[in-house]
Amino acid sequence: MSEIAKGKCLCGRVKYNVKINEEPVYAGLCHCKDCQRYTGTAFASSLMVLKTDIEISGDLKFYGKVTDRGTIMKRGFCPNCGSNVLCKSEGWKKFYVLSAGTLDEPEVYKPSVNIYTRNAQPHALAAGDLRQFEGPMERQK
Repeated sequence: MSEIAKGKCLCGRVKYNVKINEEPVYAGLCHCKDCQRYTGTAFASSLMVLKTDIEISGDLKFYGKVTDRGTIMKRGFCPNCGSNVLCKSEGWKKFYVLSAGTLDEPEVYKPSVNIYTRNAQPHALAAGDLRQFEGPMERQK
């Protein structure tokens, strides 16, 4: 079973429709140093989708960097708002890695693995133990 999902960057100039398979090749959290820098946070939430299963409108700007595997990872972002939308690599000729945070309905993203945990920030792995608020945290008086 698969479903069609929609997504977009923060400003809406880049939009997409994508078929998400019930069991994608990869759906997880990547803790590598490059993903930390790319997202500006502790990890990247992403999933692999077939290139033939996504329709993108709007232009992405790409930045390529050699990975620890020796392949070039090209990370695509909106040139207007800077939202990270997807990655592509010569190592995955048929796939894109889609940034899960750009999905309109993020509940279709079901991560099943953490990778590069040797680079994980300790606070990311302990996130379930932190205090939780359903909205903004009230300022201490």
